[in-house]
Amino acid sequence: MIARRSMGGNRMSGSSSALTHSLDVSASAQGPLSGARFVVKENIDVEGLVSANGQPTWAATHAPAAINAPVVDRLLACGARLVGKAHMDEMAYSLLGANAHYGTPKNPAAPDRHPGGSSSGSAAAVAAGLADFALGTDTAGSCRAPAAFCGIYGFRSSHGAICVNGVVPLAASLDVIGWFARDIDLMARVGDALLPRDLTQGAFDEAVFLGETFAQCDAETAAAMAPARAIVAQGFSERDAALGEEFWTESLRHFRNLQAYEAWGAHGAWIAAEHPQFGPGIAERFDMASRVTPAAKAEADAFRRDARARVAAMFGENSLIIVPTTPFVSPRLGESEEALDAKRYQMFRTFLFASFFGLPQISVPLSRPAGAPPLAISLIGPRWSDRRLIAVARGLSGL
Repeated sequence: MIARRSMGGNRMSGSSSALTHSLDVSASAQGPLSGARFVVKENIDVEGLVSANGQPTWAATHAPAAINAPVVDRLLACGARLVGKAHMDEMAYSLLGANAHYGTPKNPAAPDRHPGGSSSGSAAAVAAGLADFALGTDTAGSCRAPAAFCGIYGFRSSHGAICVNGVVPLAASLDVIGWFARDIDLMARVGDALLPRDLTQGAFDEAVFLGETFAQCDAETAAAMAPARAIVAQGFSERDAALGEEFWTESLRHFRNLQAYEAWGAHGAWIAAEHPQFGPGIAERFDMASRVTPAAKAEADAFRRDARARVAAMFGENSLIIVPTTPFVSPRLGESEEALDAKRYQMFRTFLFASFFGLPQISVPLSRPAGAPPLAISLIGPRWSDRRLIAVARGLSGL
């Protein structure tokens, strides 16, 4: 039996709510996720609702979804109950959680700070207890940033591991499904429902700390990372690794071109036809995207192919790569657009590695003093090691 309750499609600009719709949808009373409530990001199809993509003109020019996205149906078949759709950054093209049209969802862990994005409402809903877990999407950090800023677990799956049919794309070769939960056991249960078998079954035996990502941390984050690094390294051999500034500079340039080219390919025709009003930053990103040439995209593809081989040679199939999820705590809500944009690009170094090479990454929240904003450390595994990666995070304690 399927039941549904919706509060309708009207939204209020400036709302701090995590949710755009309240629902009650179930398909099975029994299953491994029986009793668990979940919400999905606005760009994931739910039958009968427009996947608004965080953009009012998009919502007005697209029809309601005829069917659920397969990932939604899978969770329902496993006994989970869908209780809402969640706010997101406009067009999924930002990392901080602010939306010029619909407002910024309140960060339950730090109400005076950004919740992170673009899966902002999904993370905020879990942190606030409105749902037990939530689906998001991740292209360039959109599950990992909000997980870190809201003090919960967040996971980005290997590229291609989970079907993205019924999901509004941003950049097809980078887009993946991810999810959030307050406890690692539920993270693992959701993974059991959604993920294919890992390509290899061996245990991780090495923890590799990516030095350039730790070097960019501010003093508060660096102090919090030191004991976390020691705990993560227990049970593994450990080493530091560096890829070099040239690698990071070239990676960021090619990543931005690839993401932008694919974003314009996905949405350029609609933008030209509908002339939507974009919020700050989004307009500039799509303007840049419209000017990325096929030659620049081909260069990005070639760089990624060559860099992937270099990365595979540096890190074995049983190596964990360790990075801070973000190099600082969430920015305050009143910070200037210039300061926020600078922080957005600073975060790319901790997100780009998994995004560019299609790797799984899990963000693990750190214990913090009372009243301190959240911080997190991340584990990255080889592609198709998603289940093993979650199992390692499940075994950590004392972070």
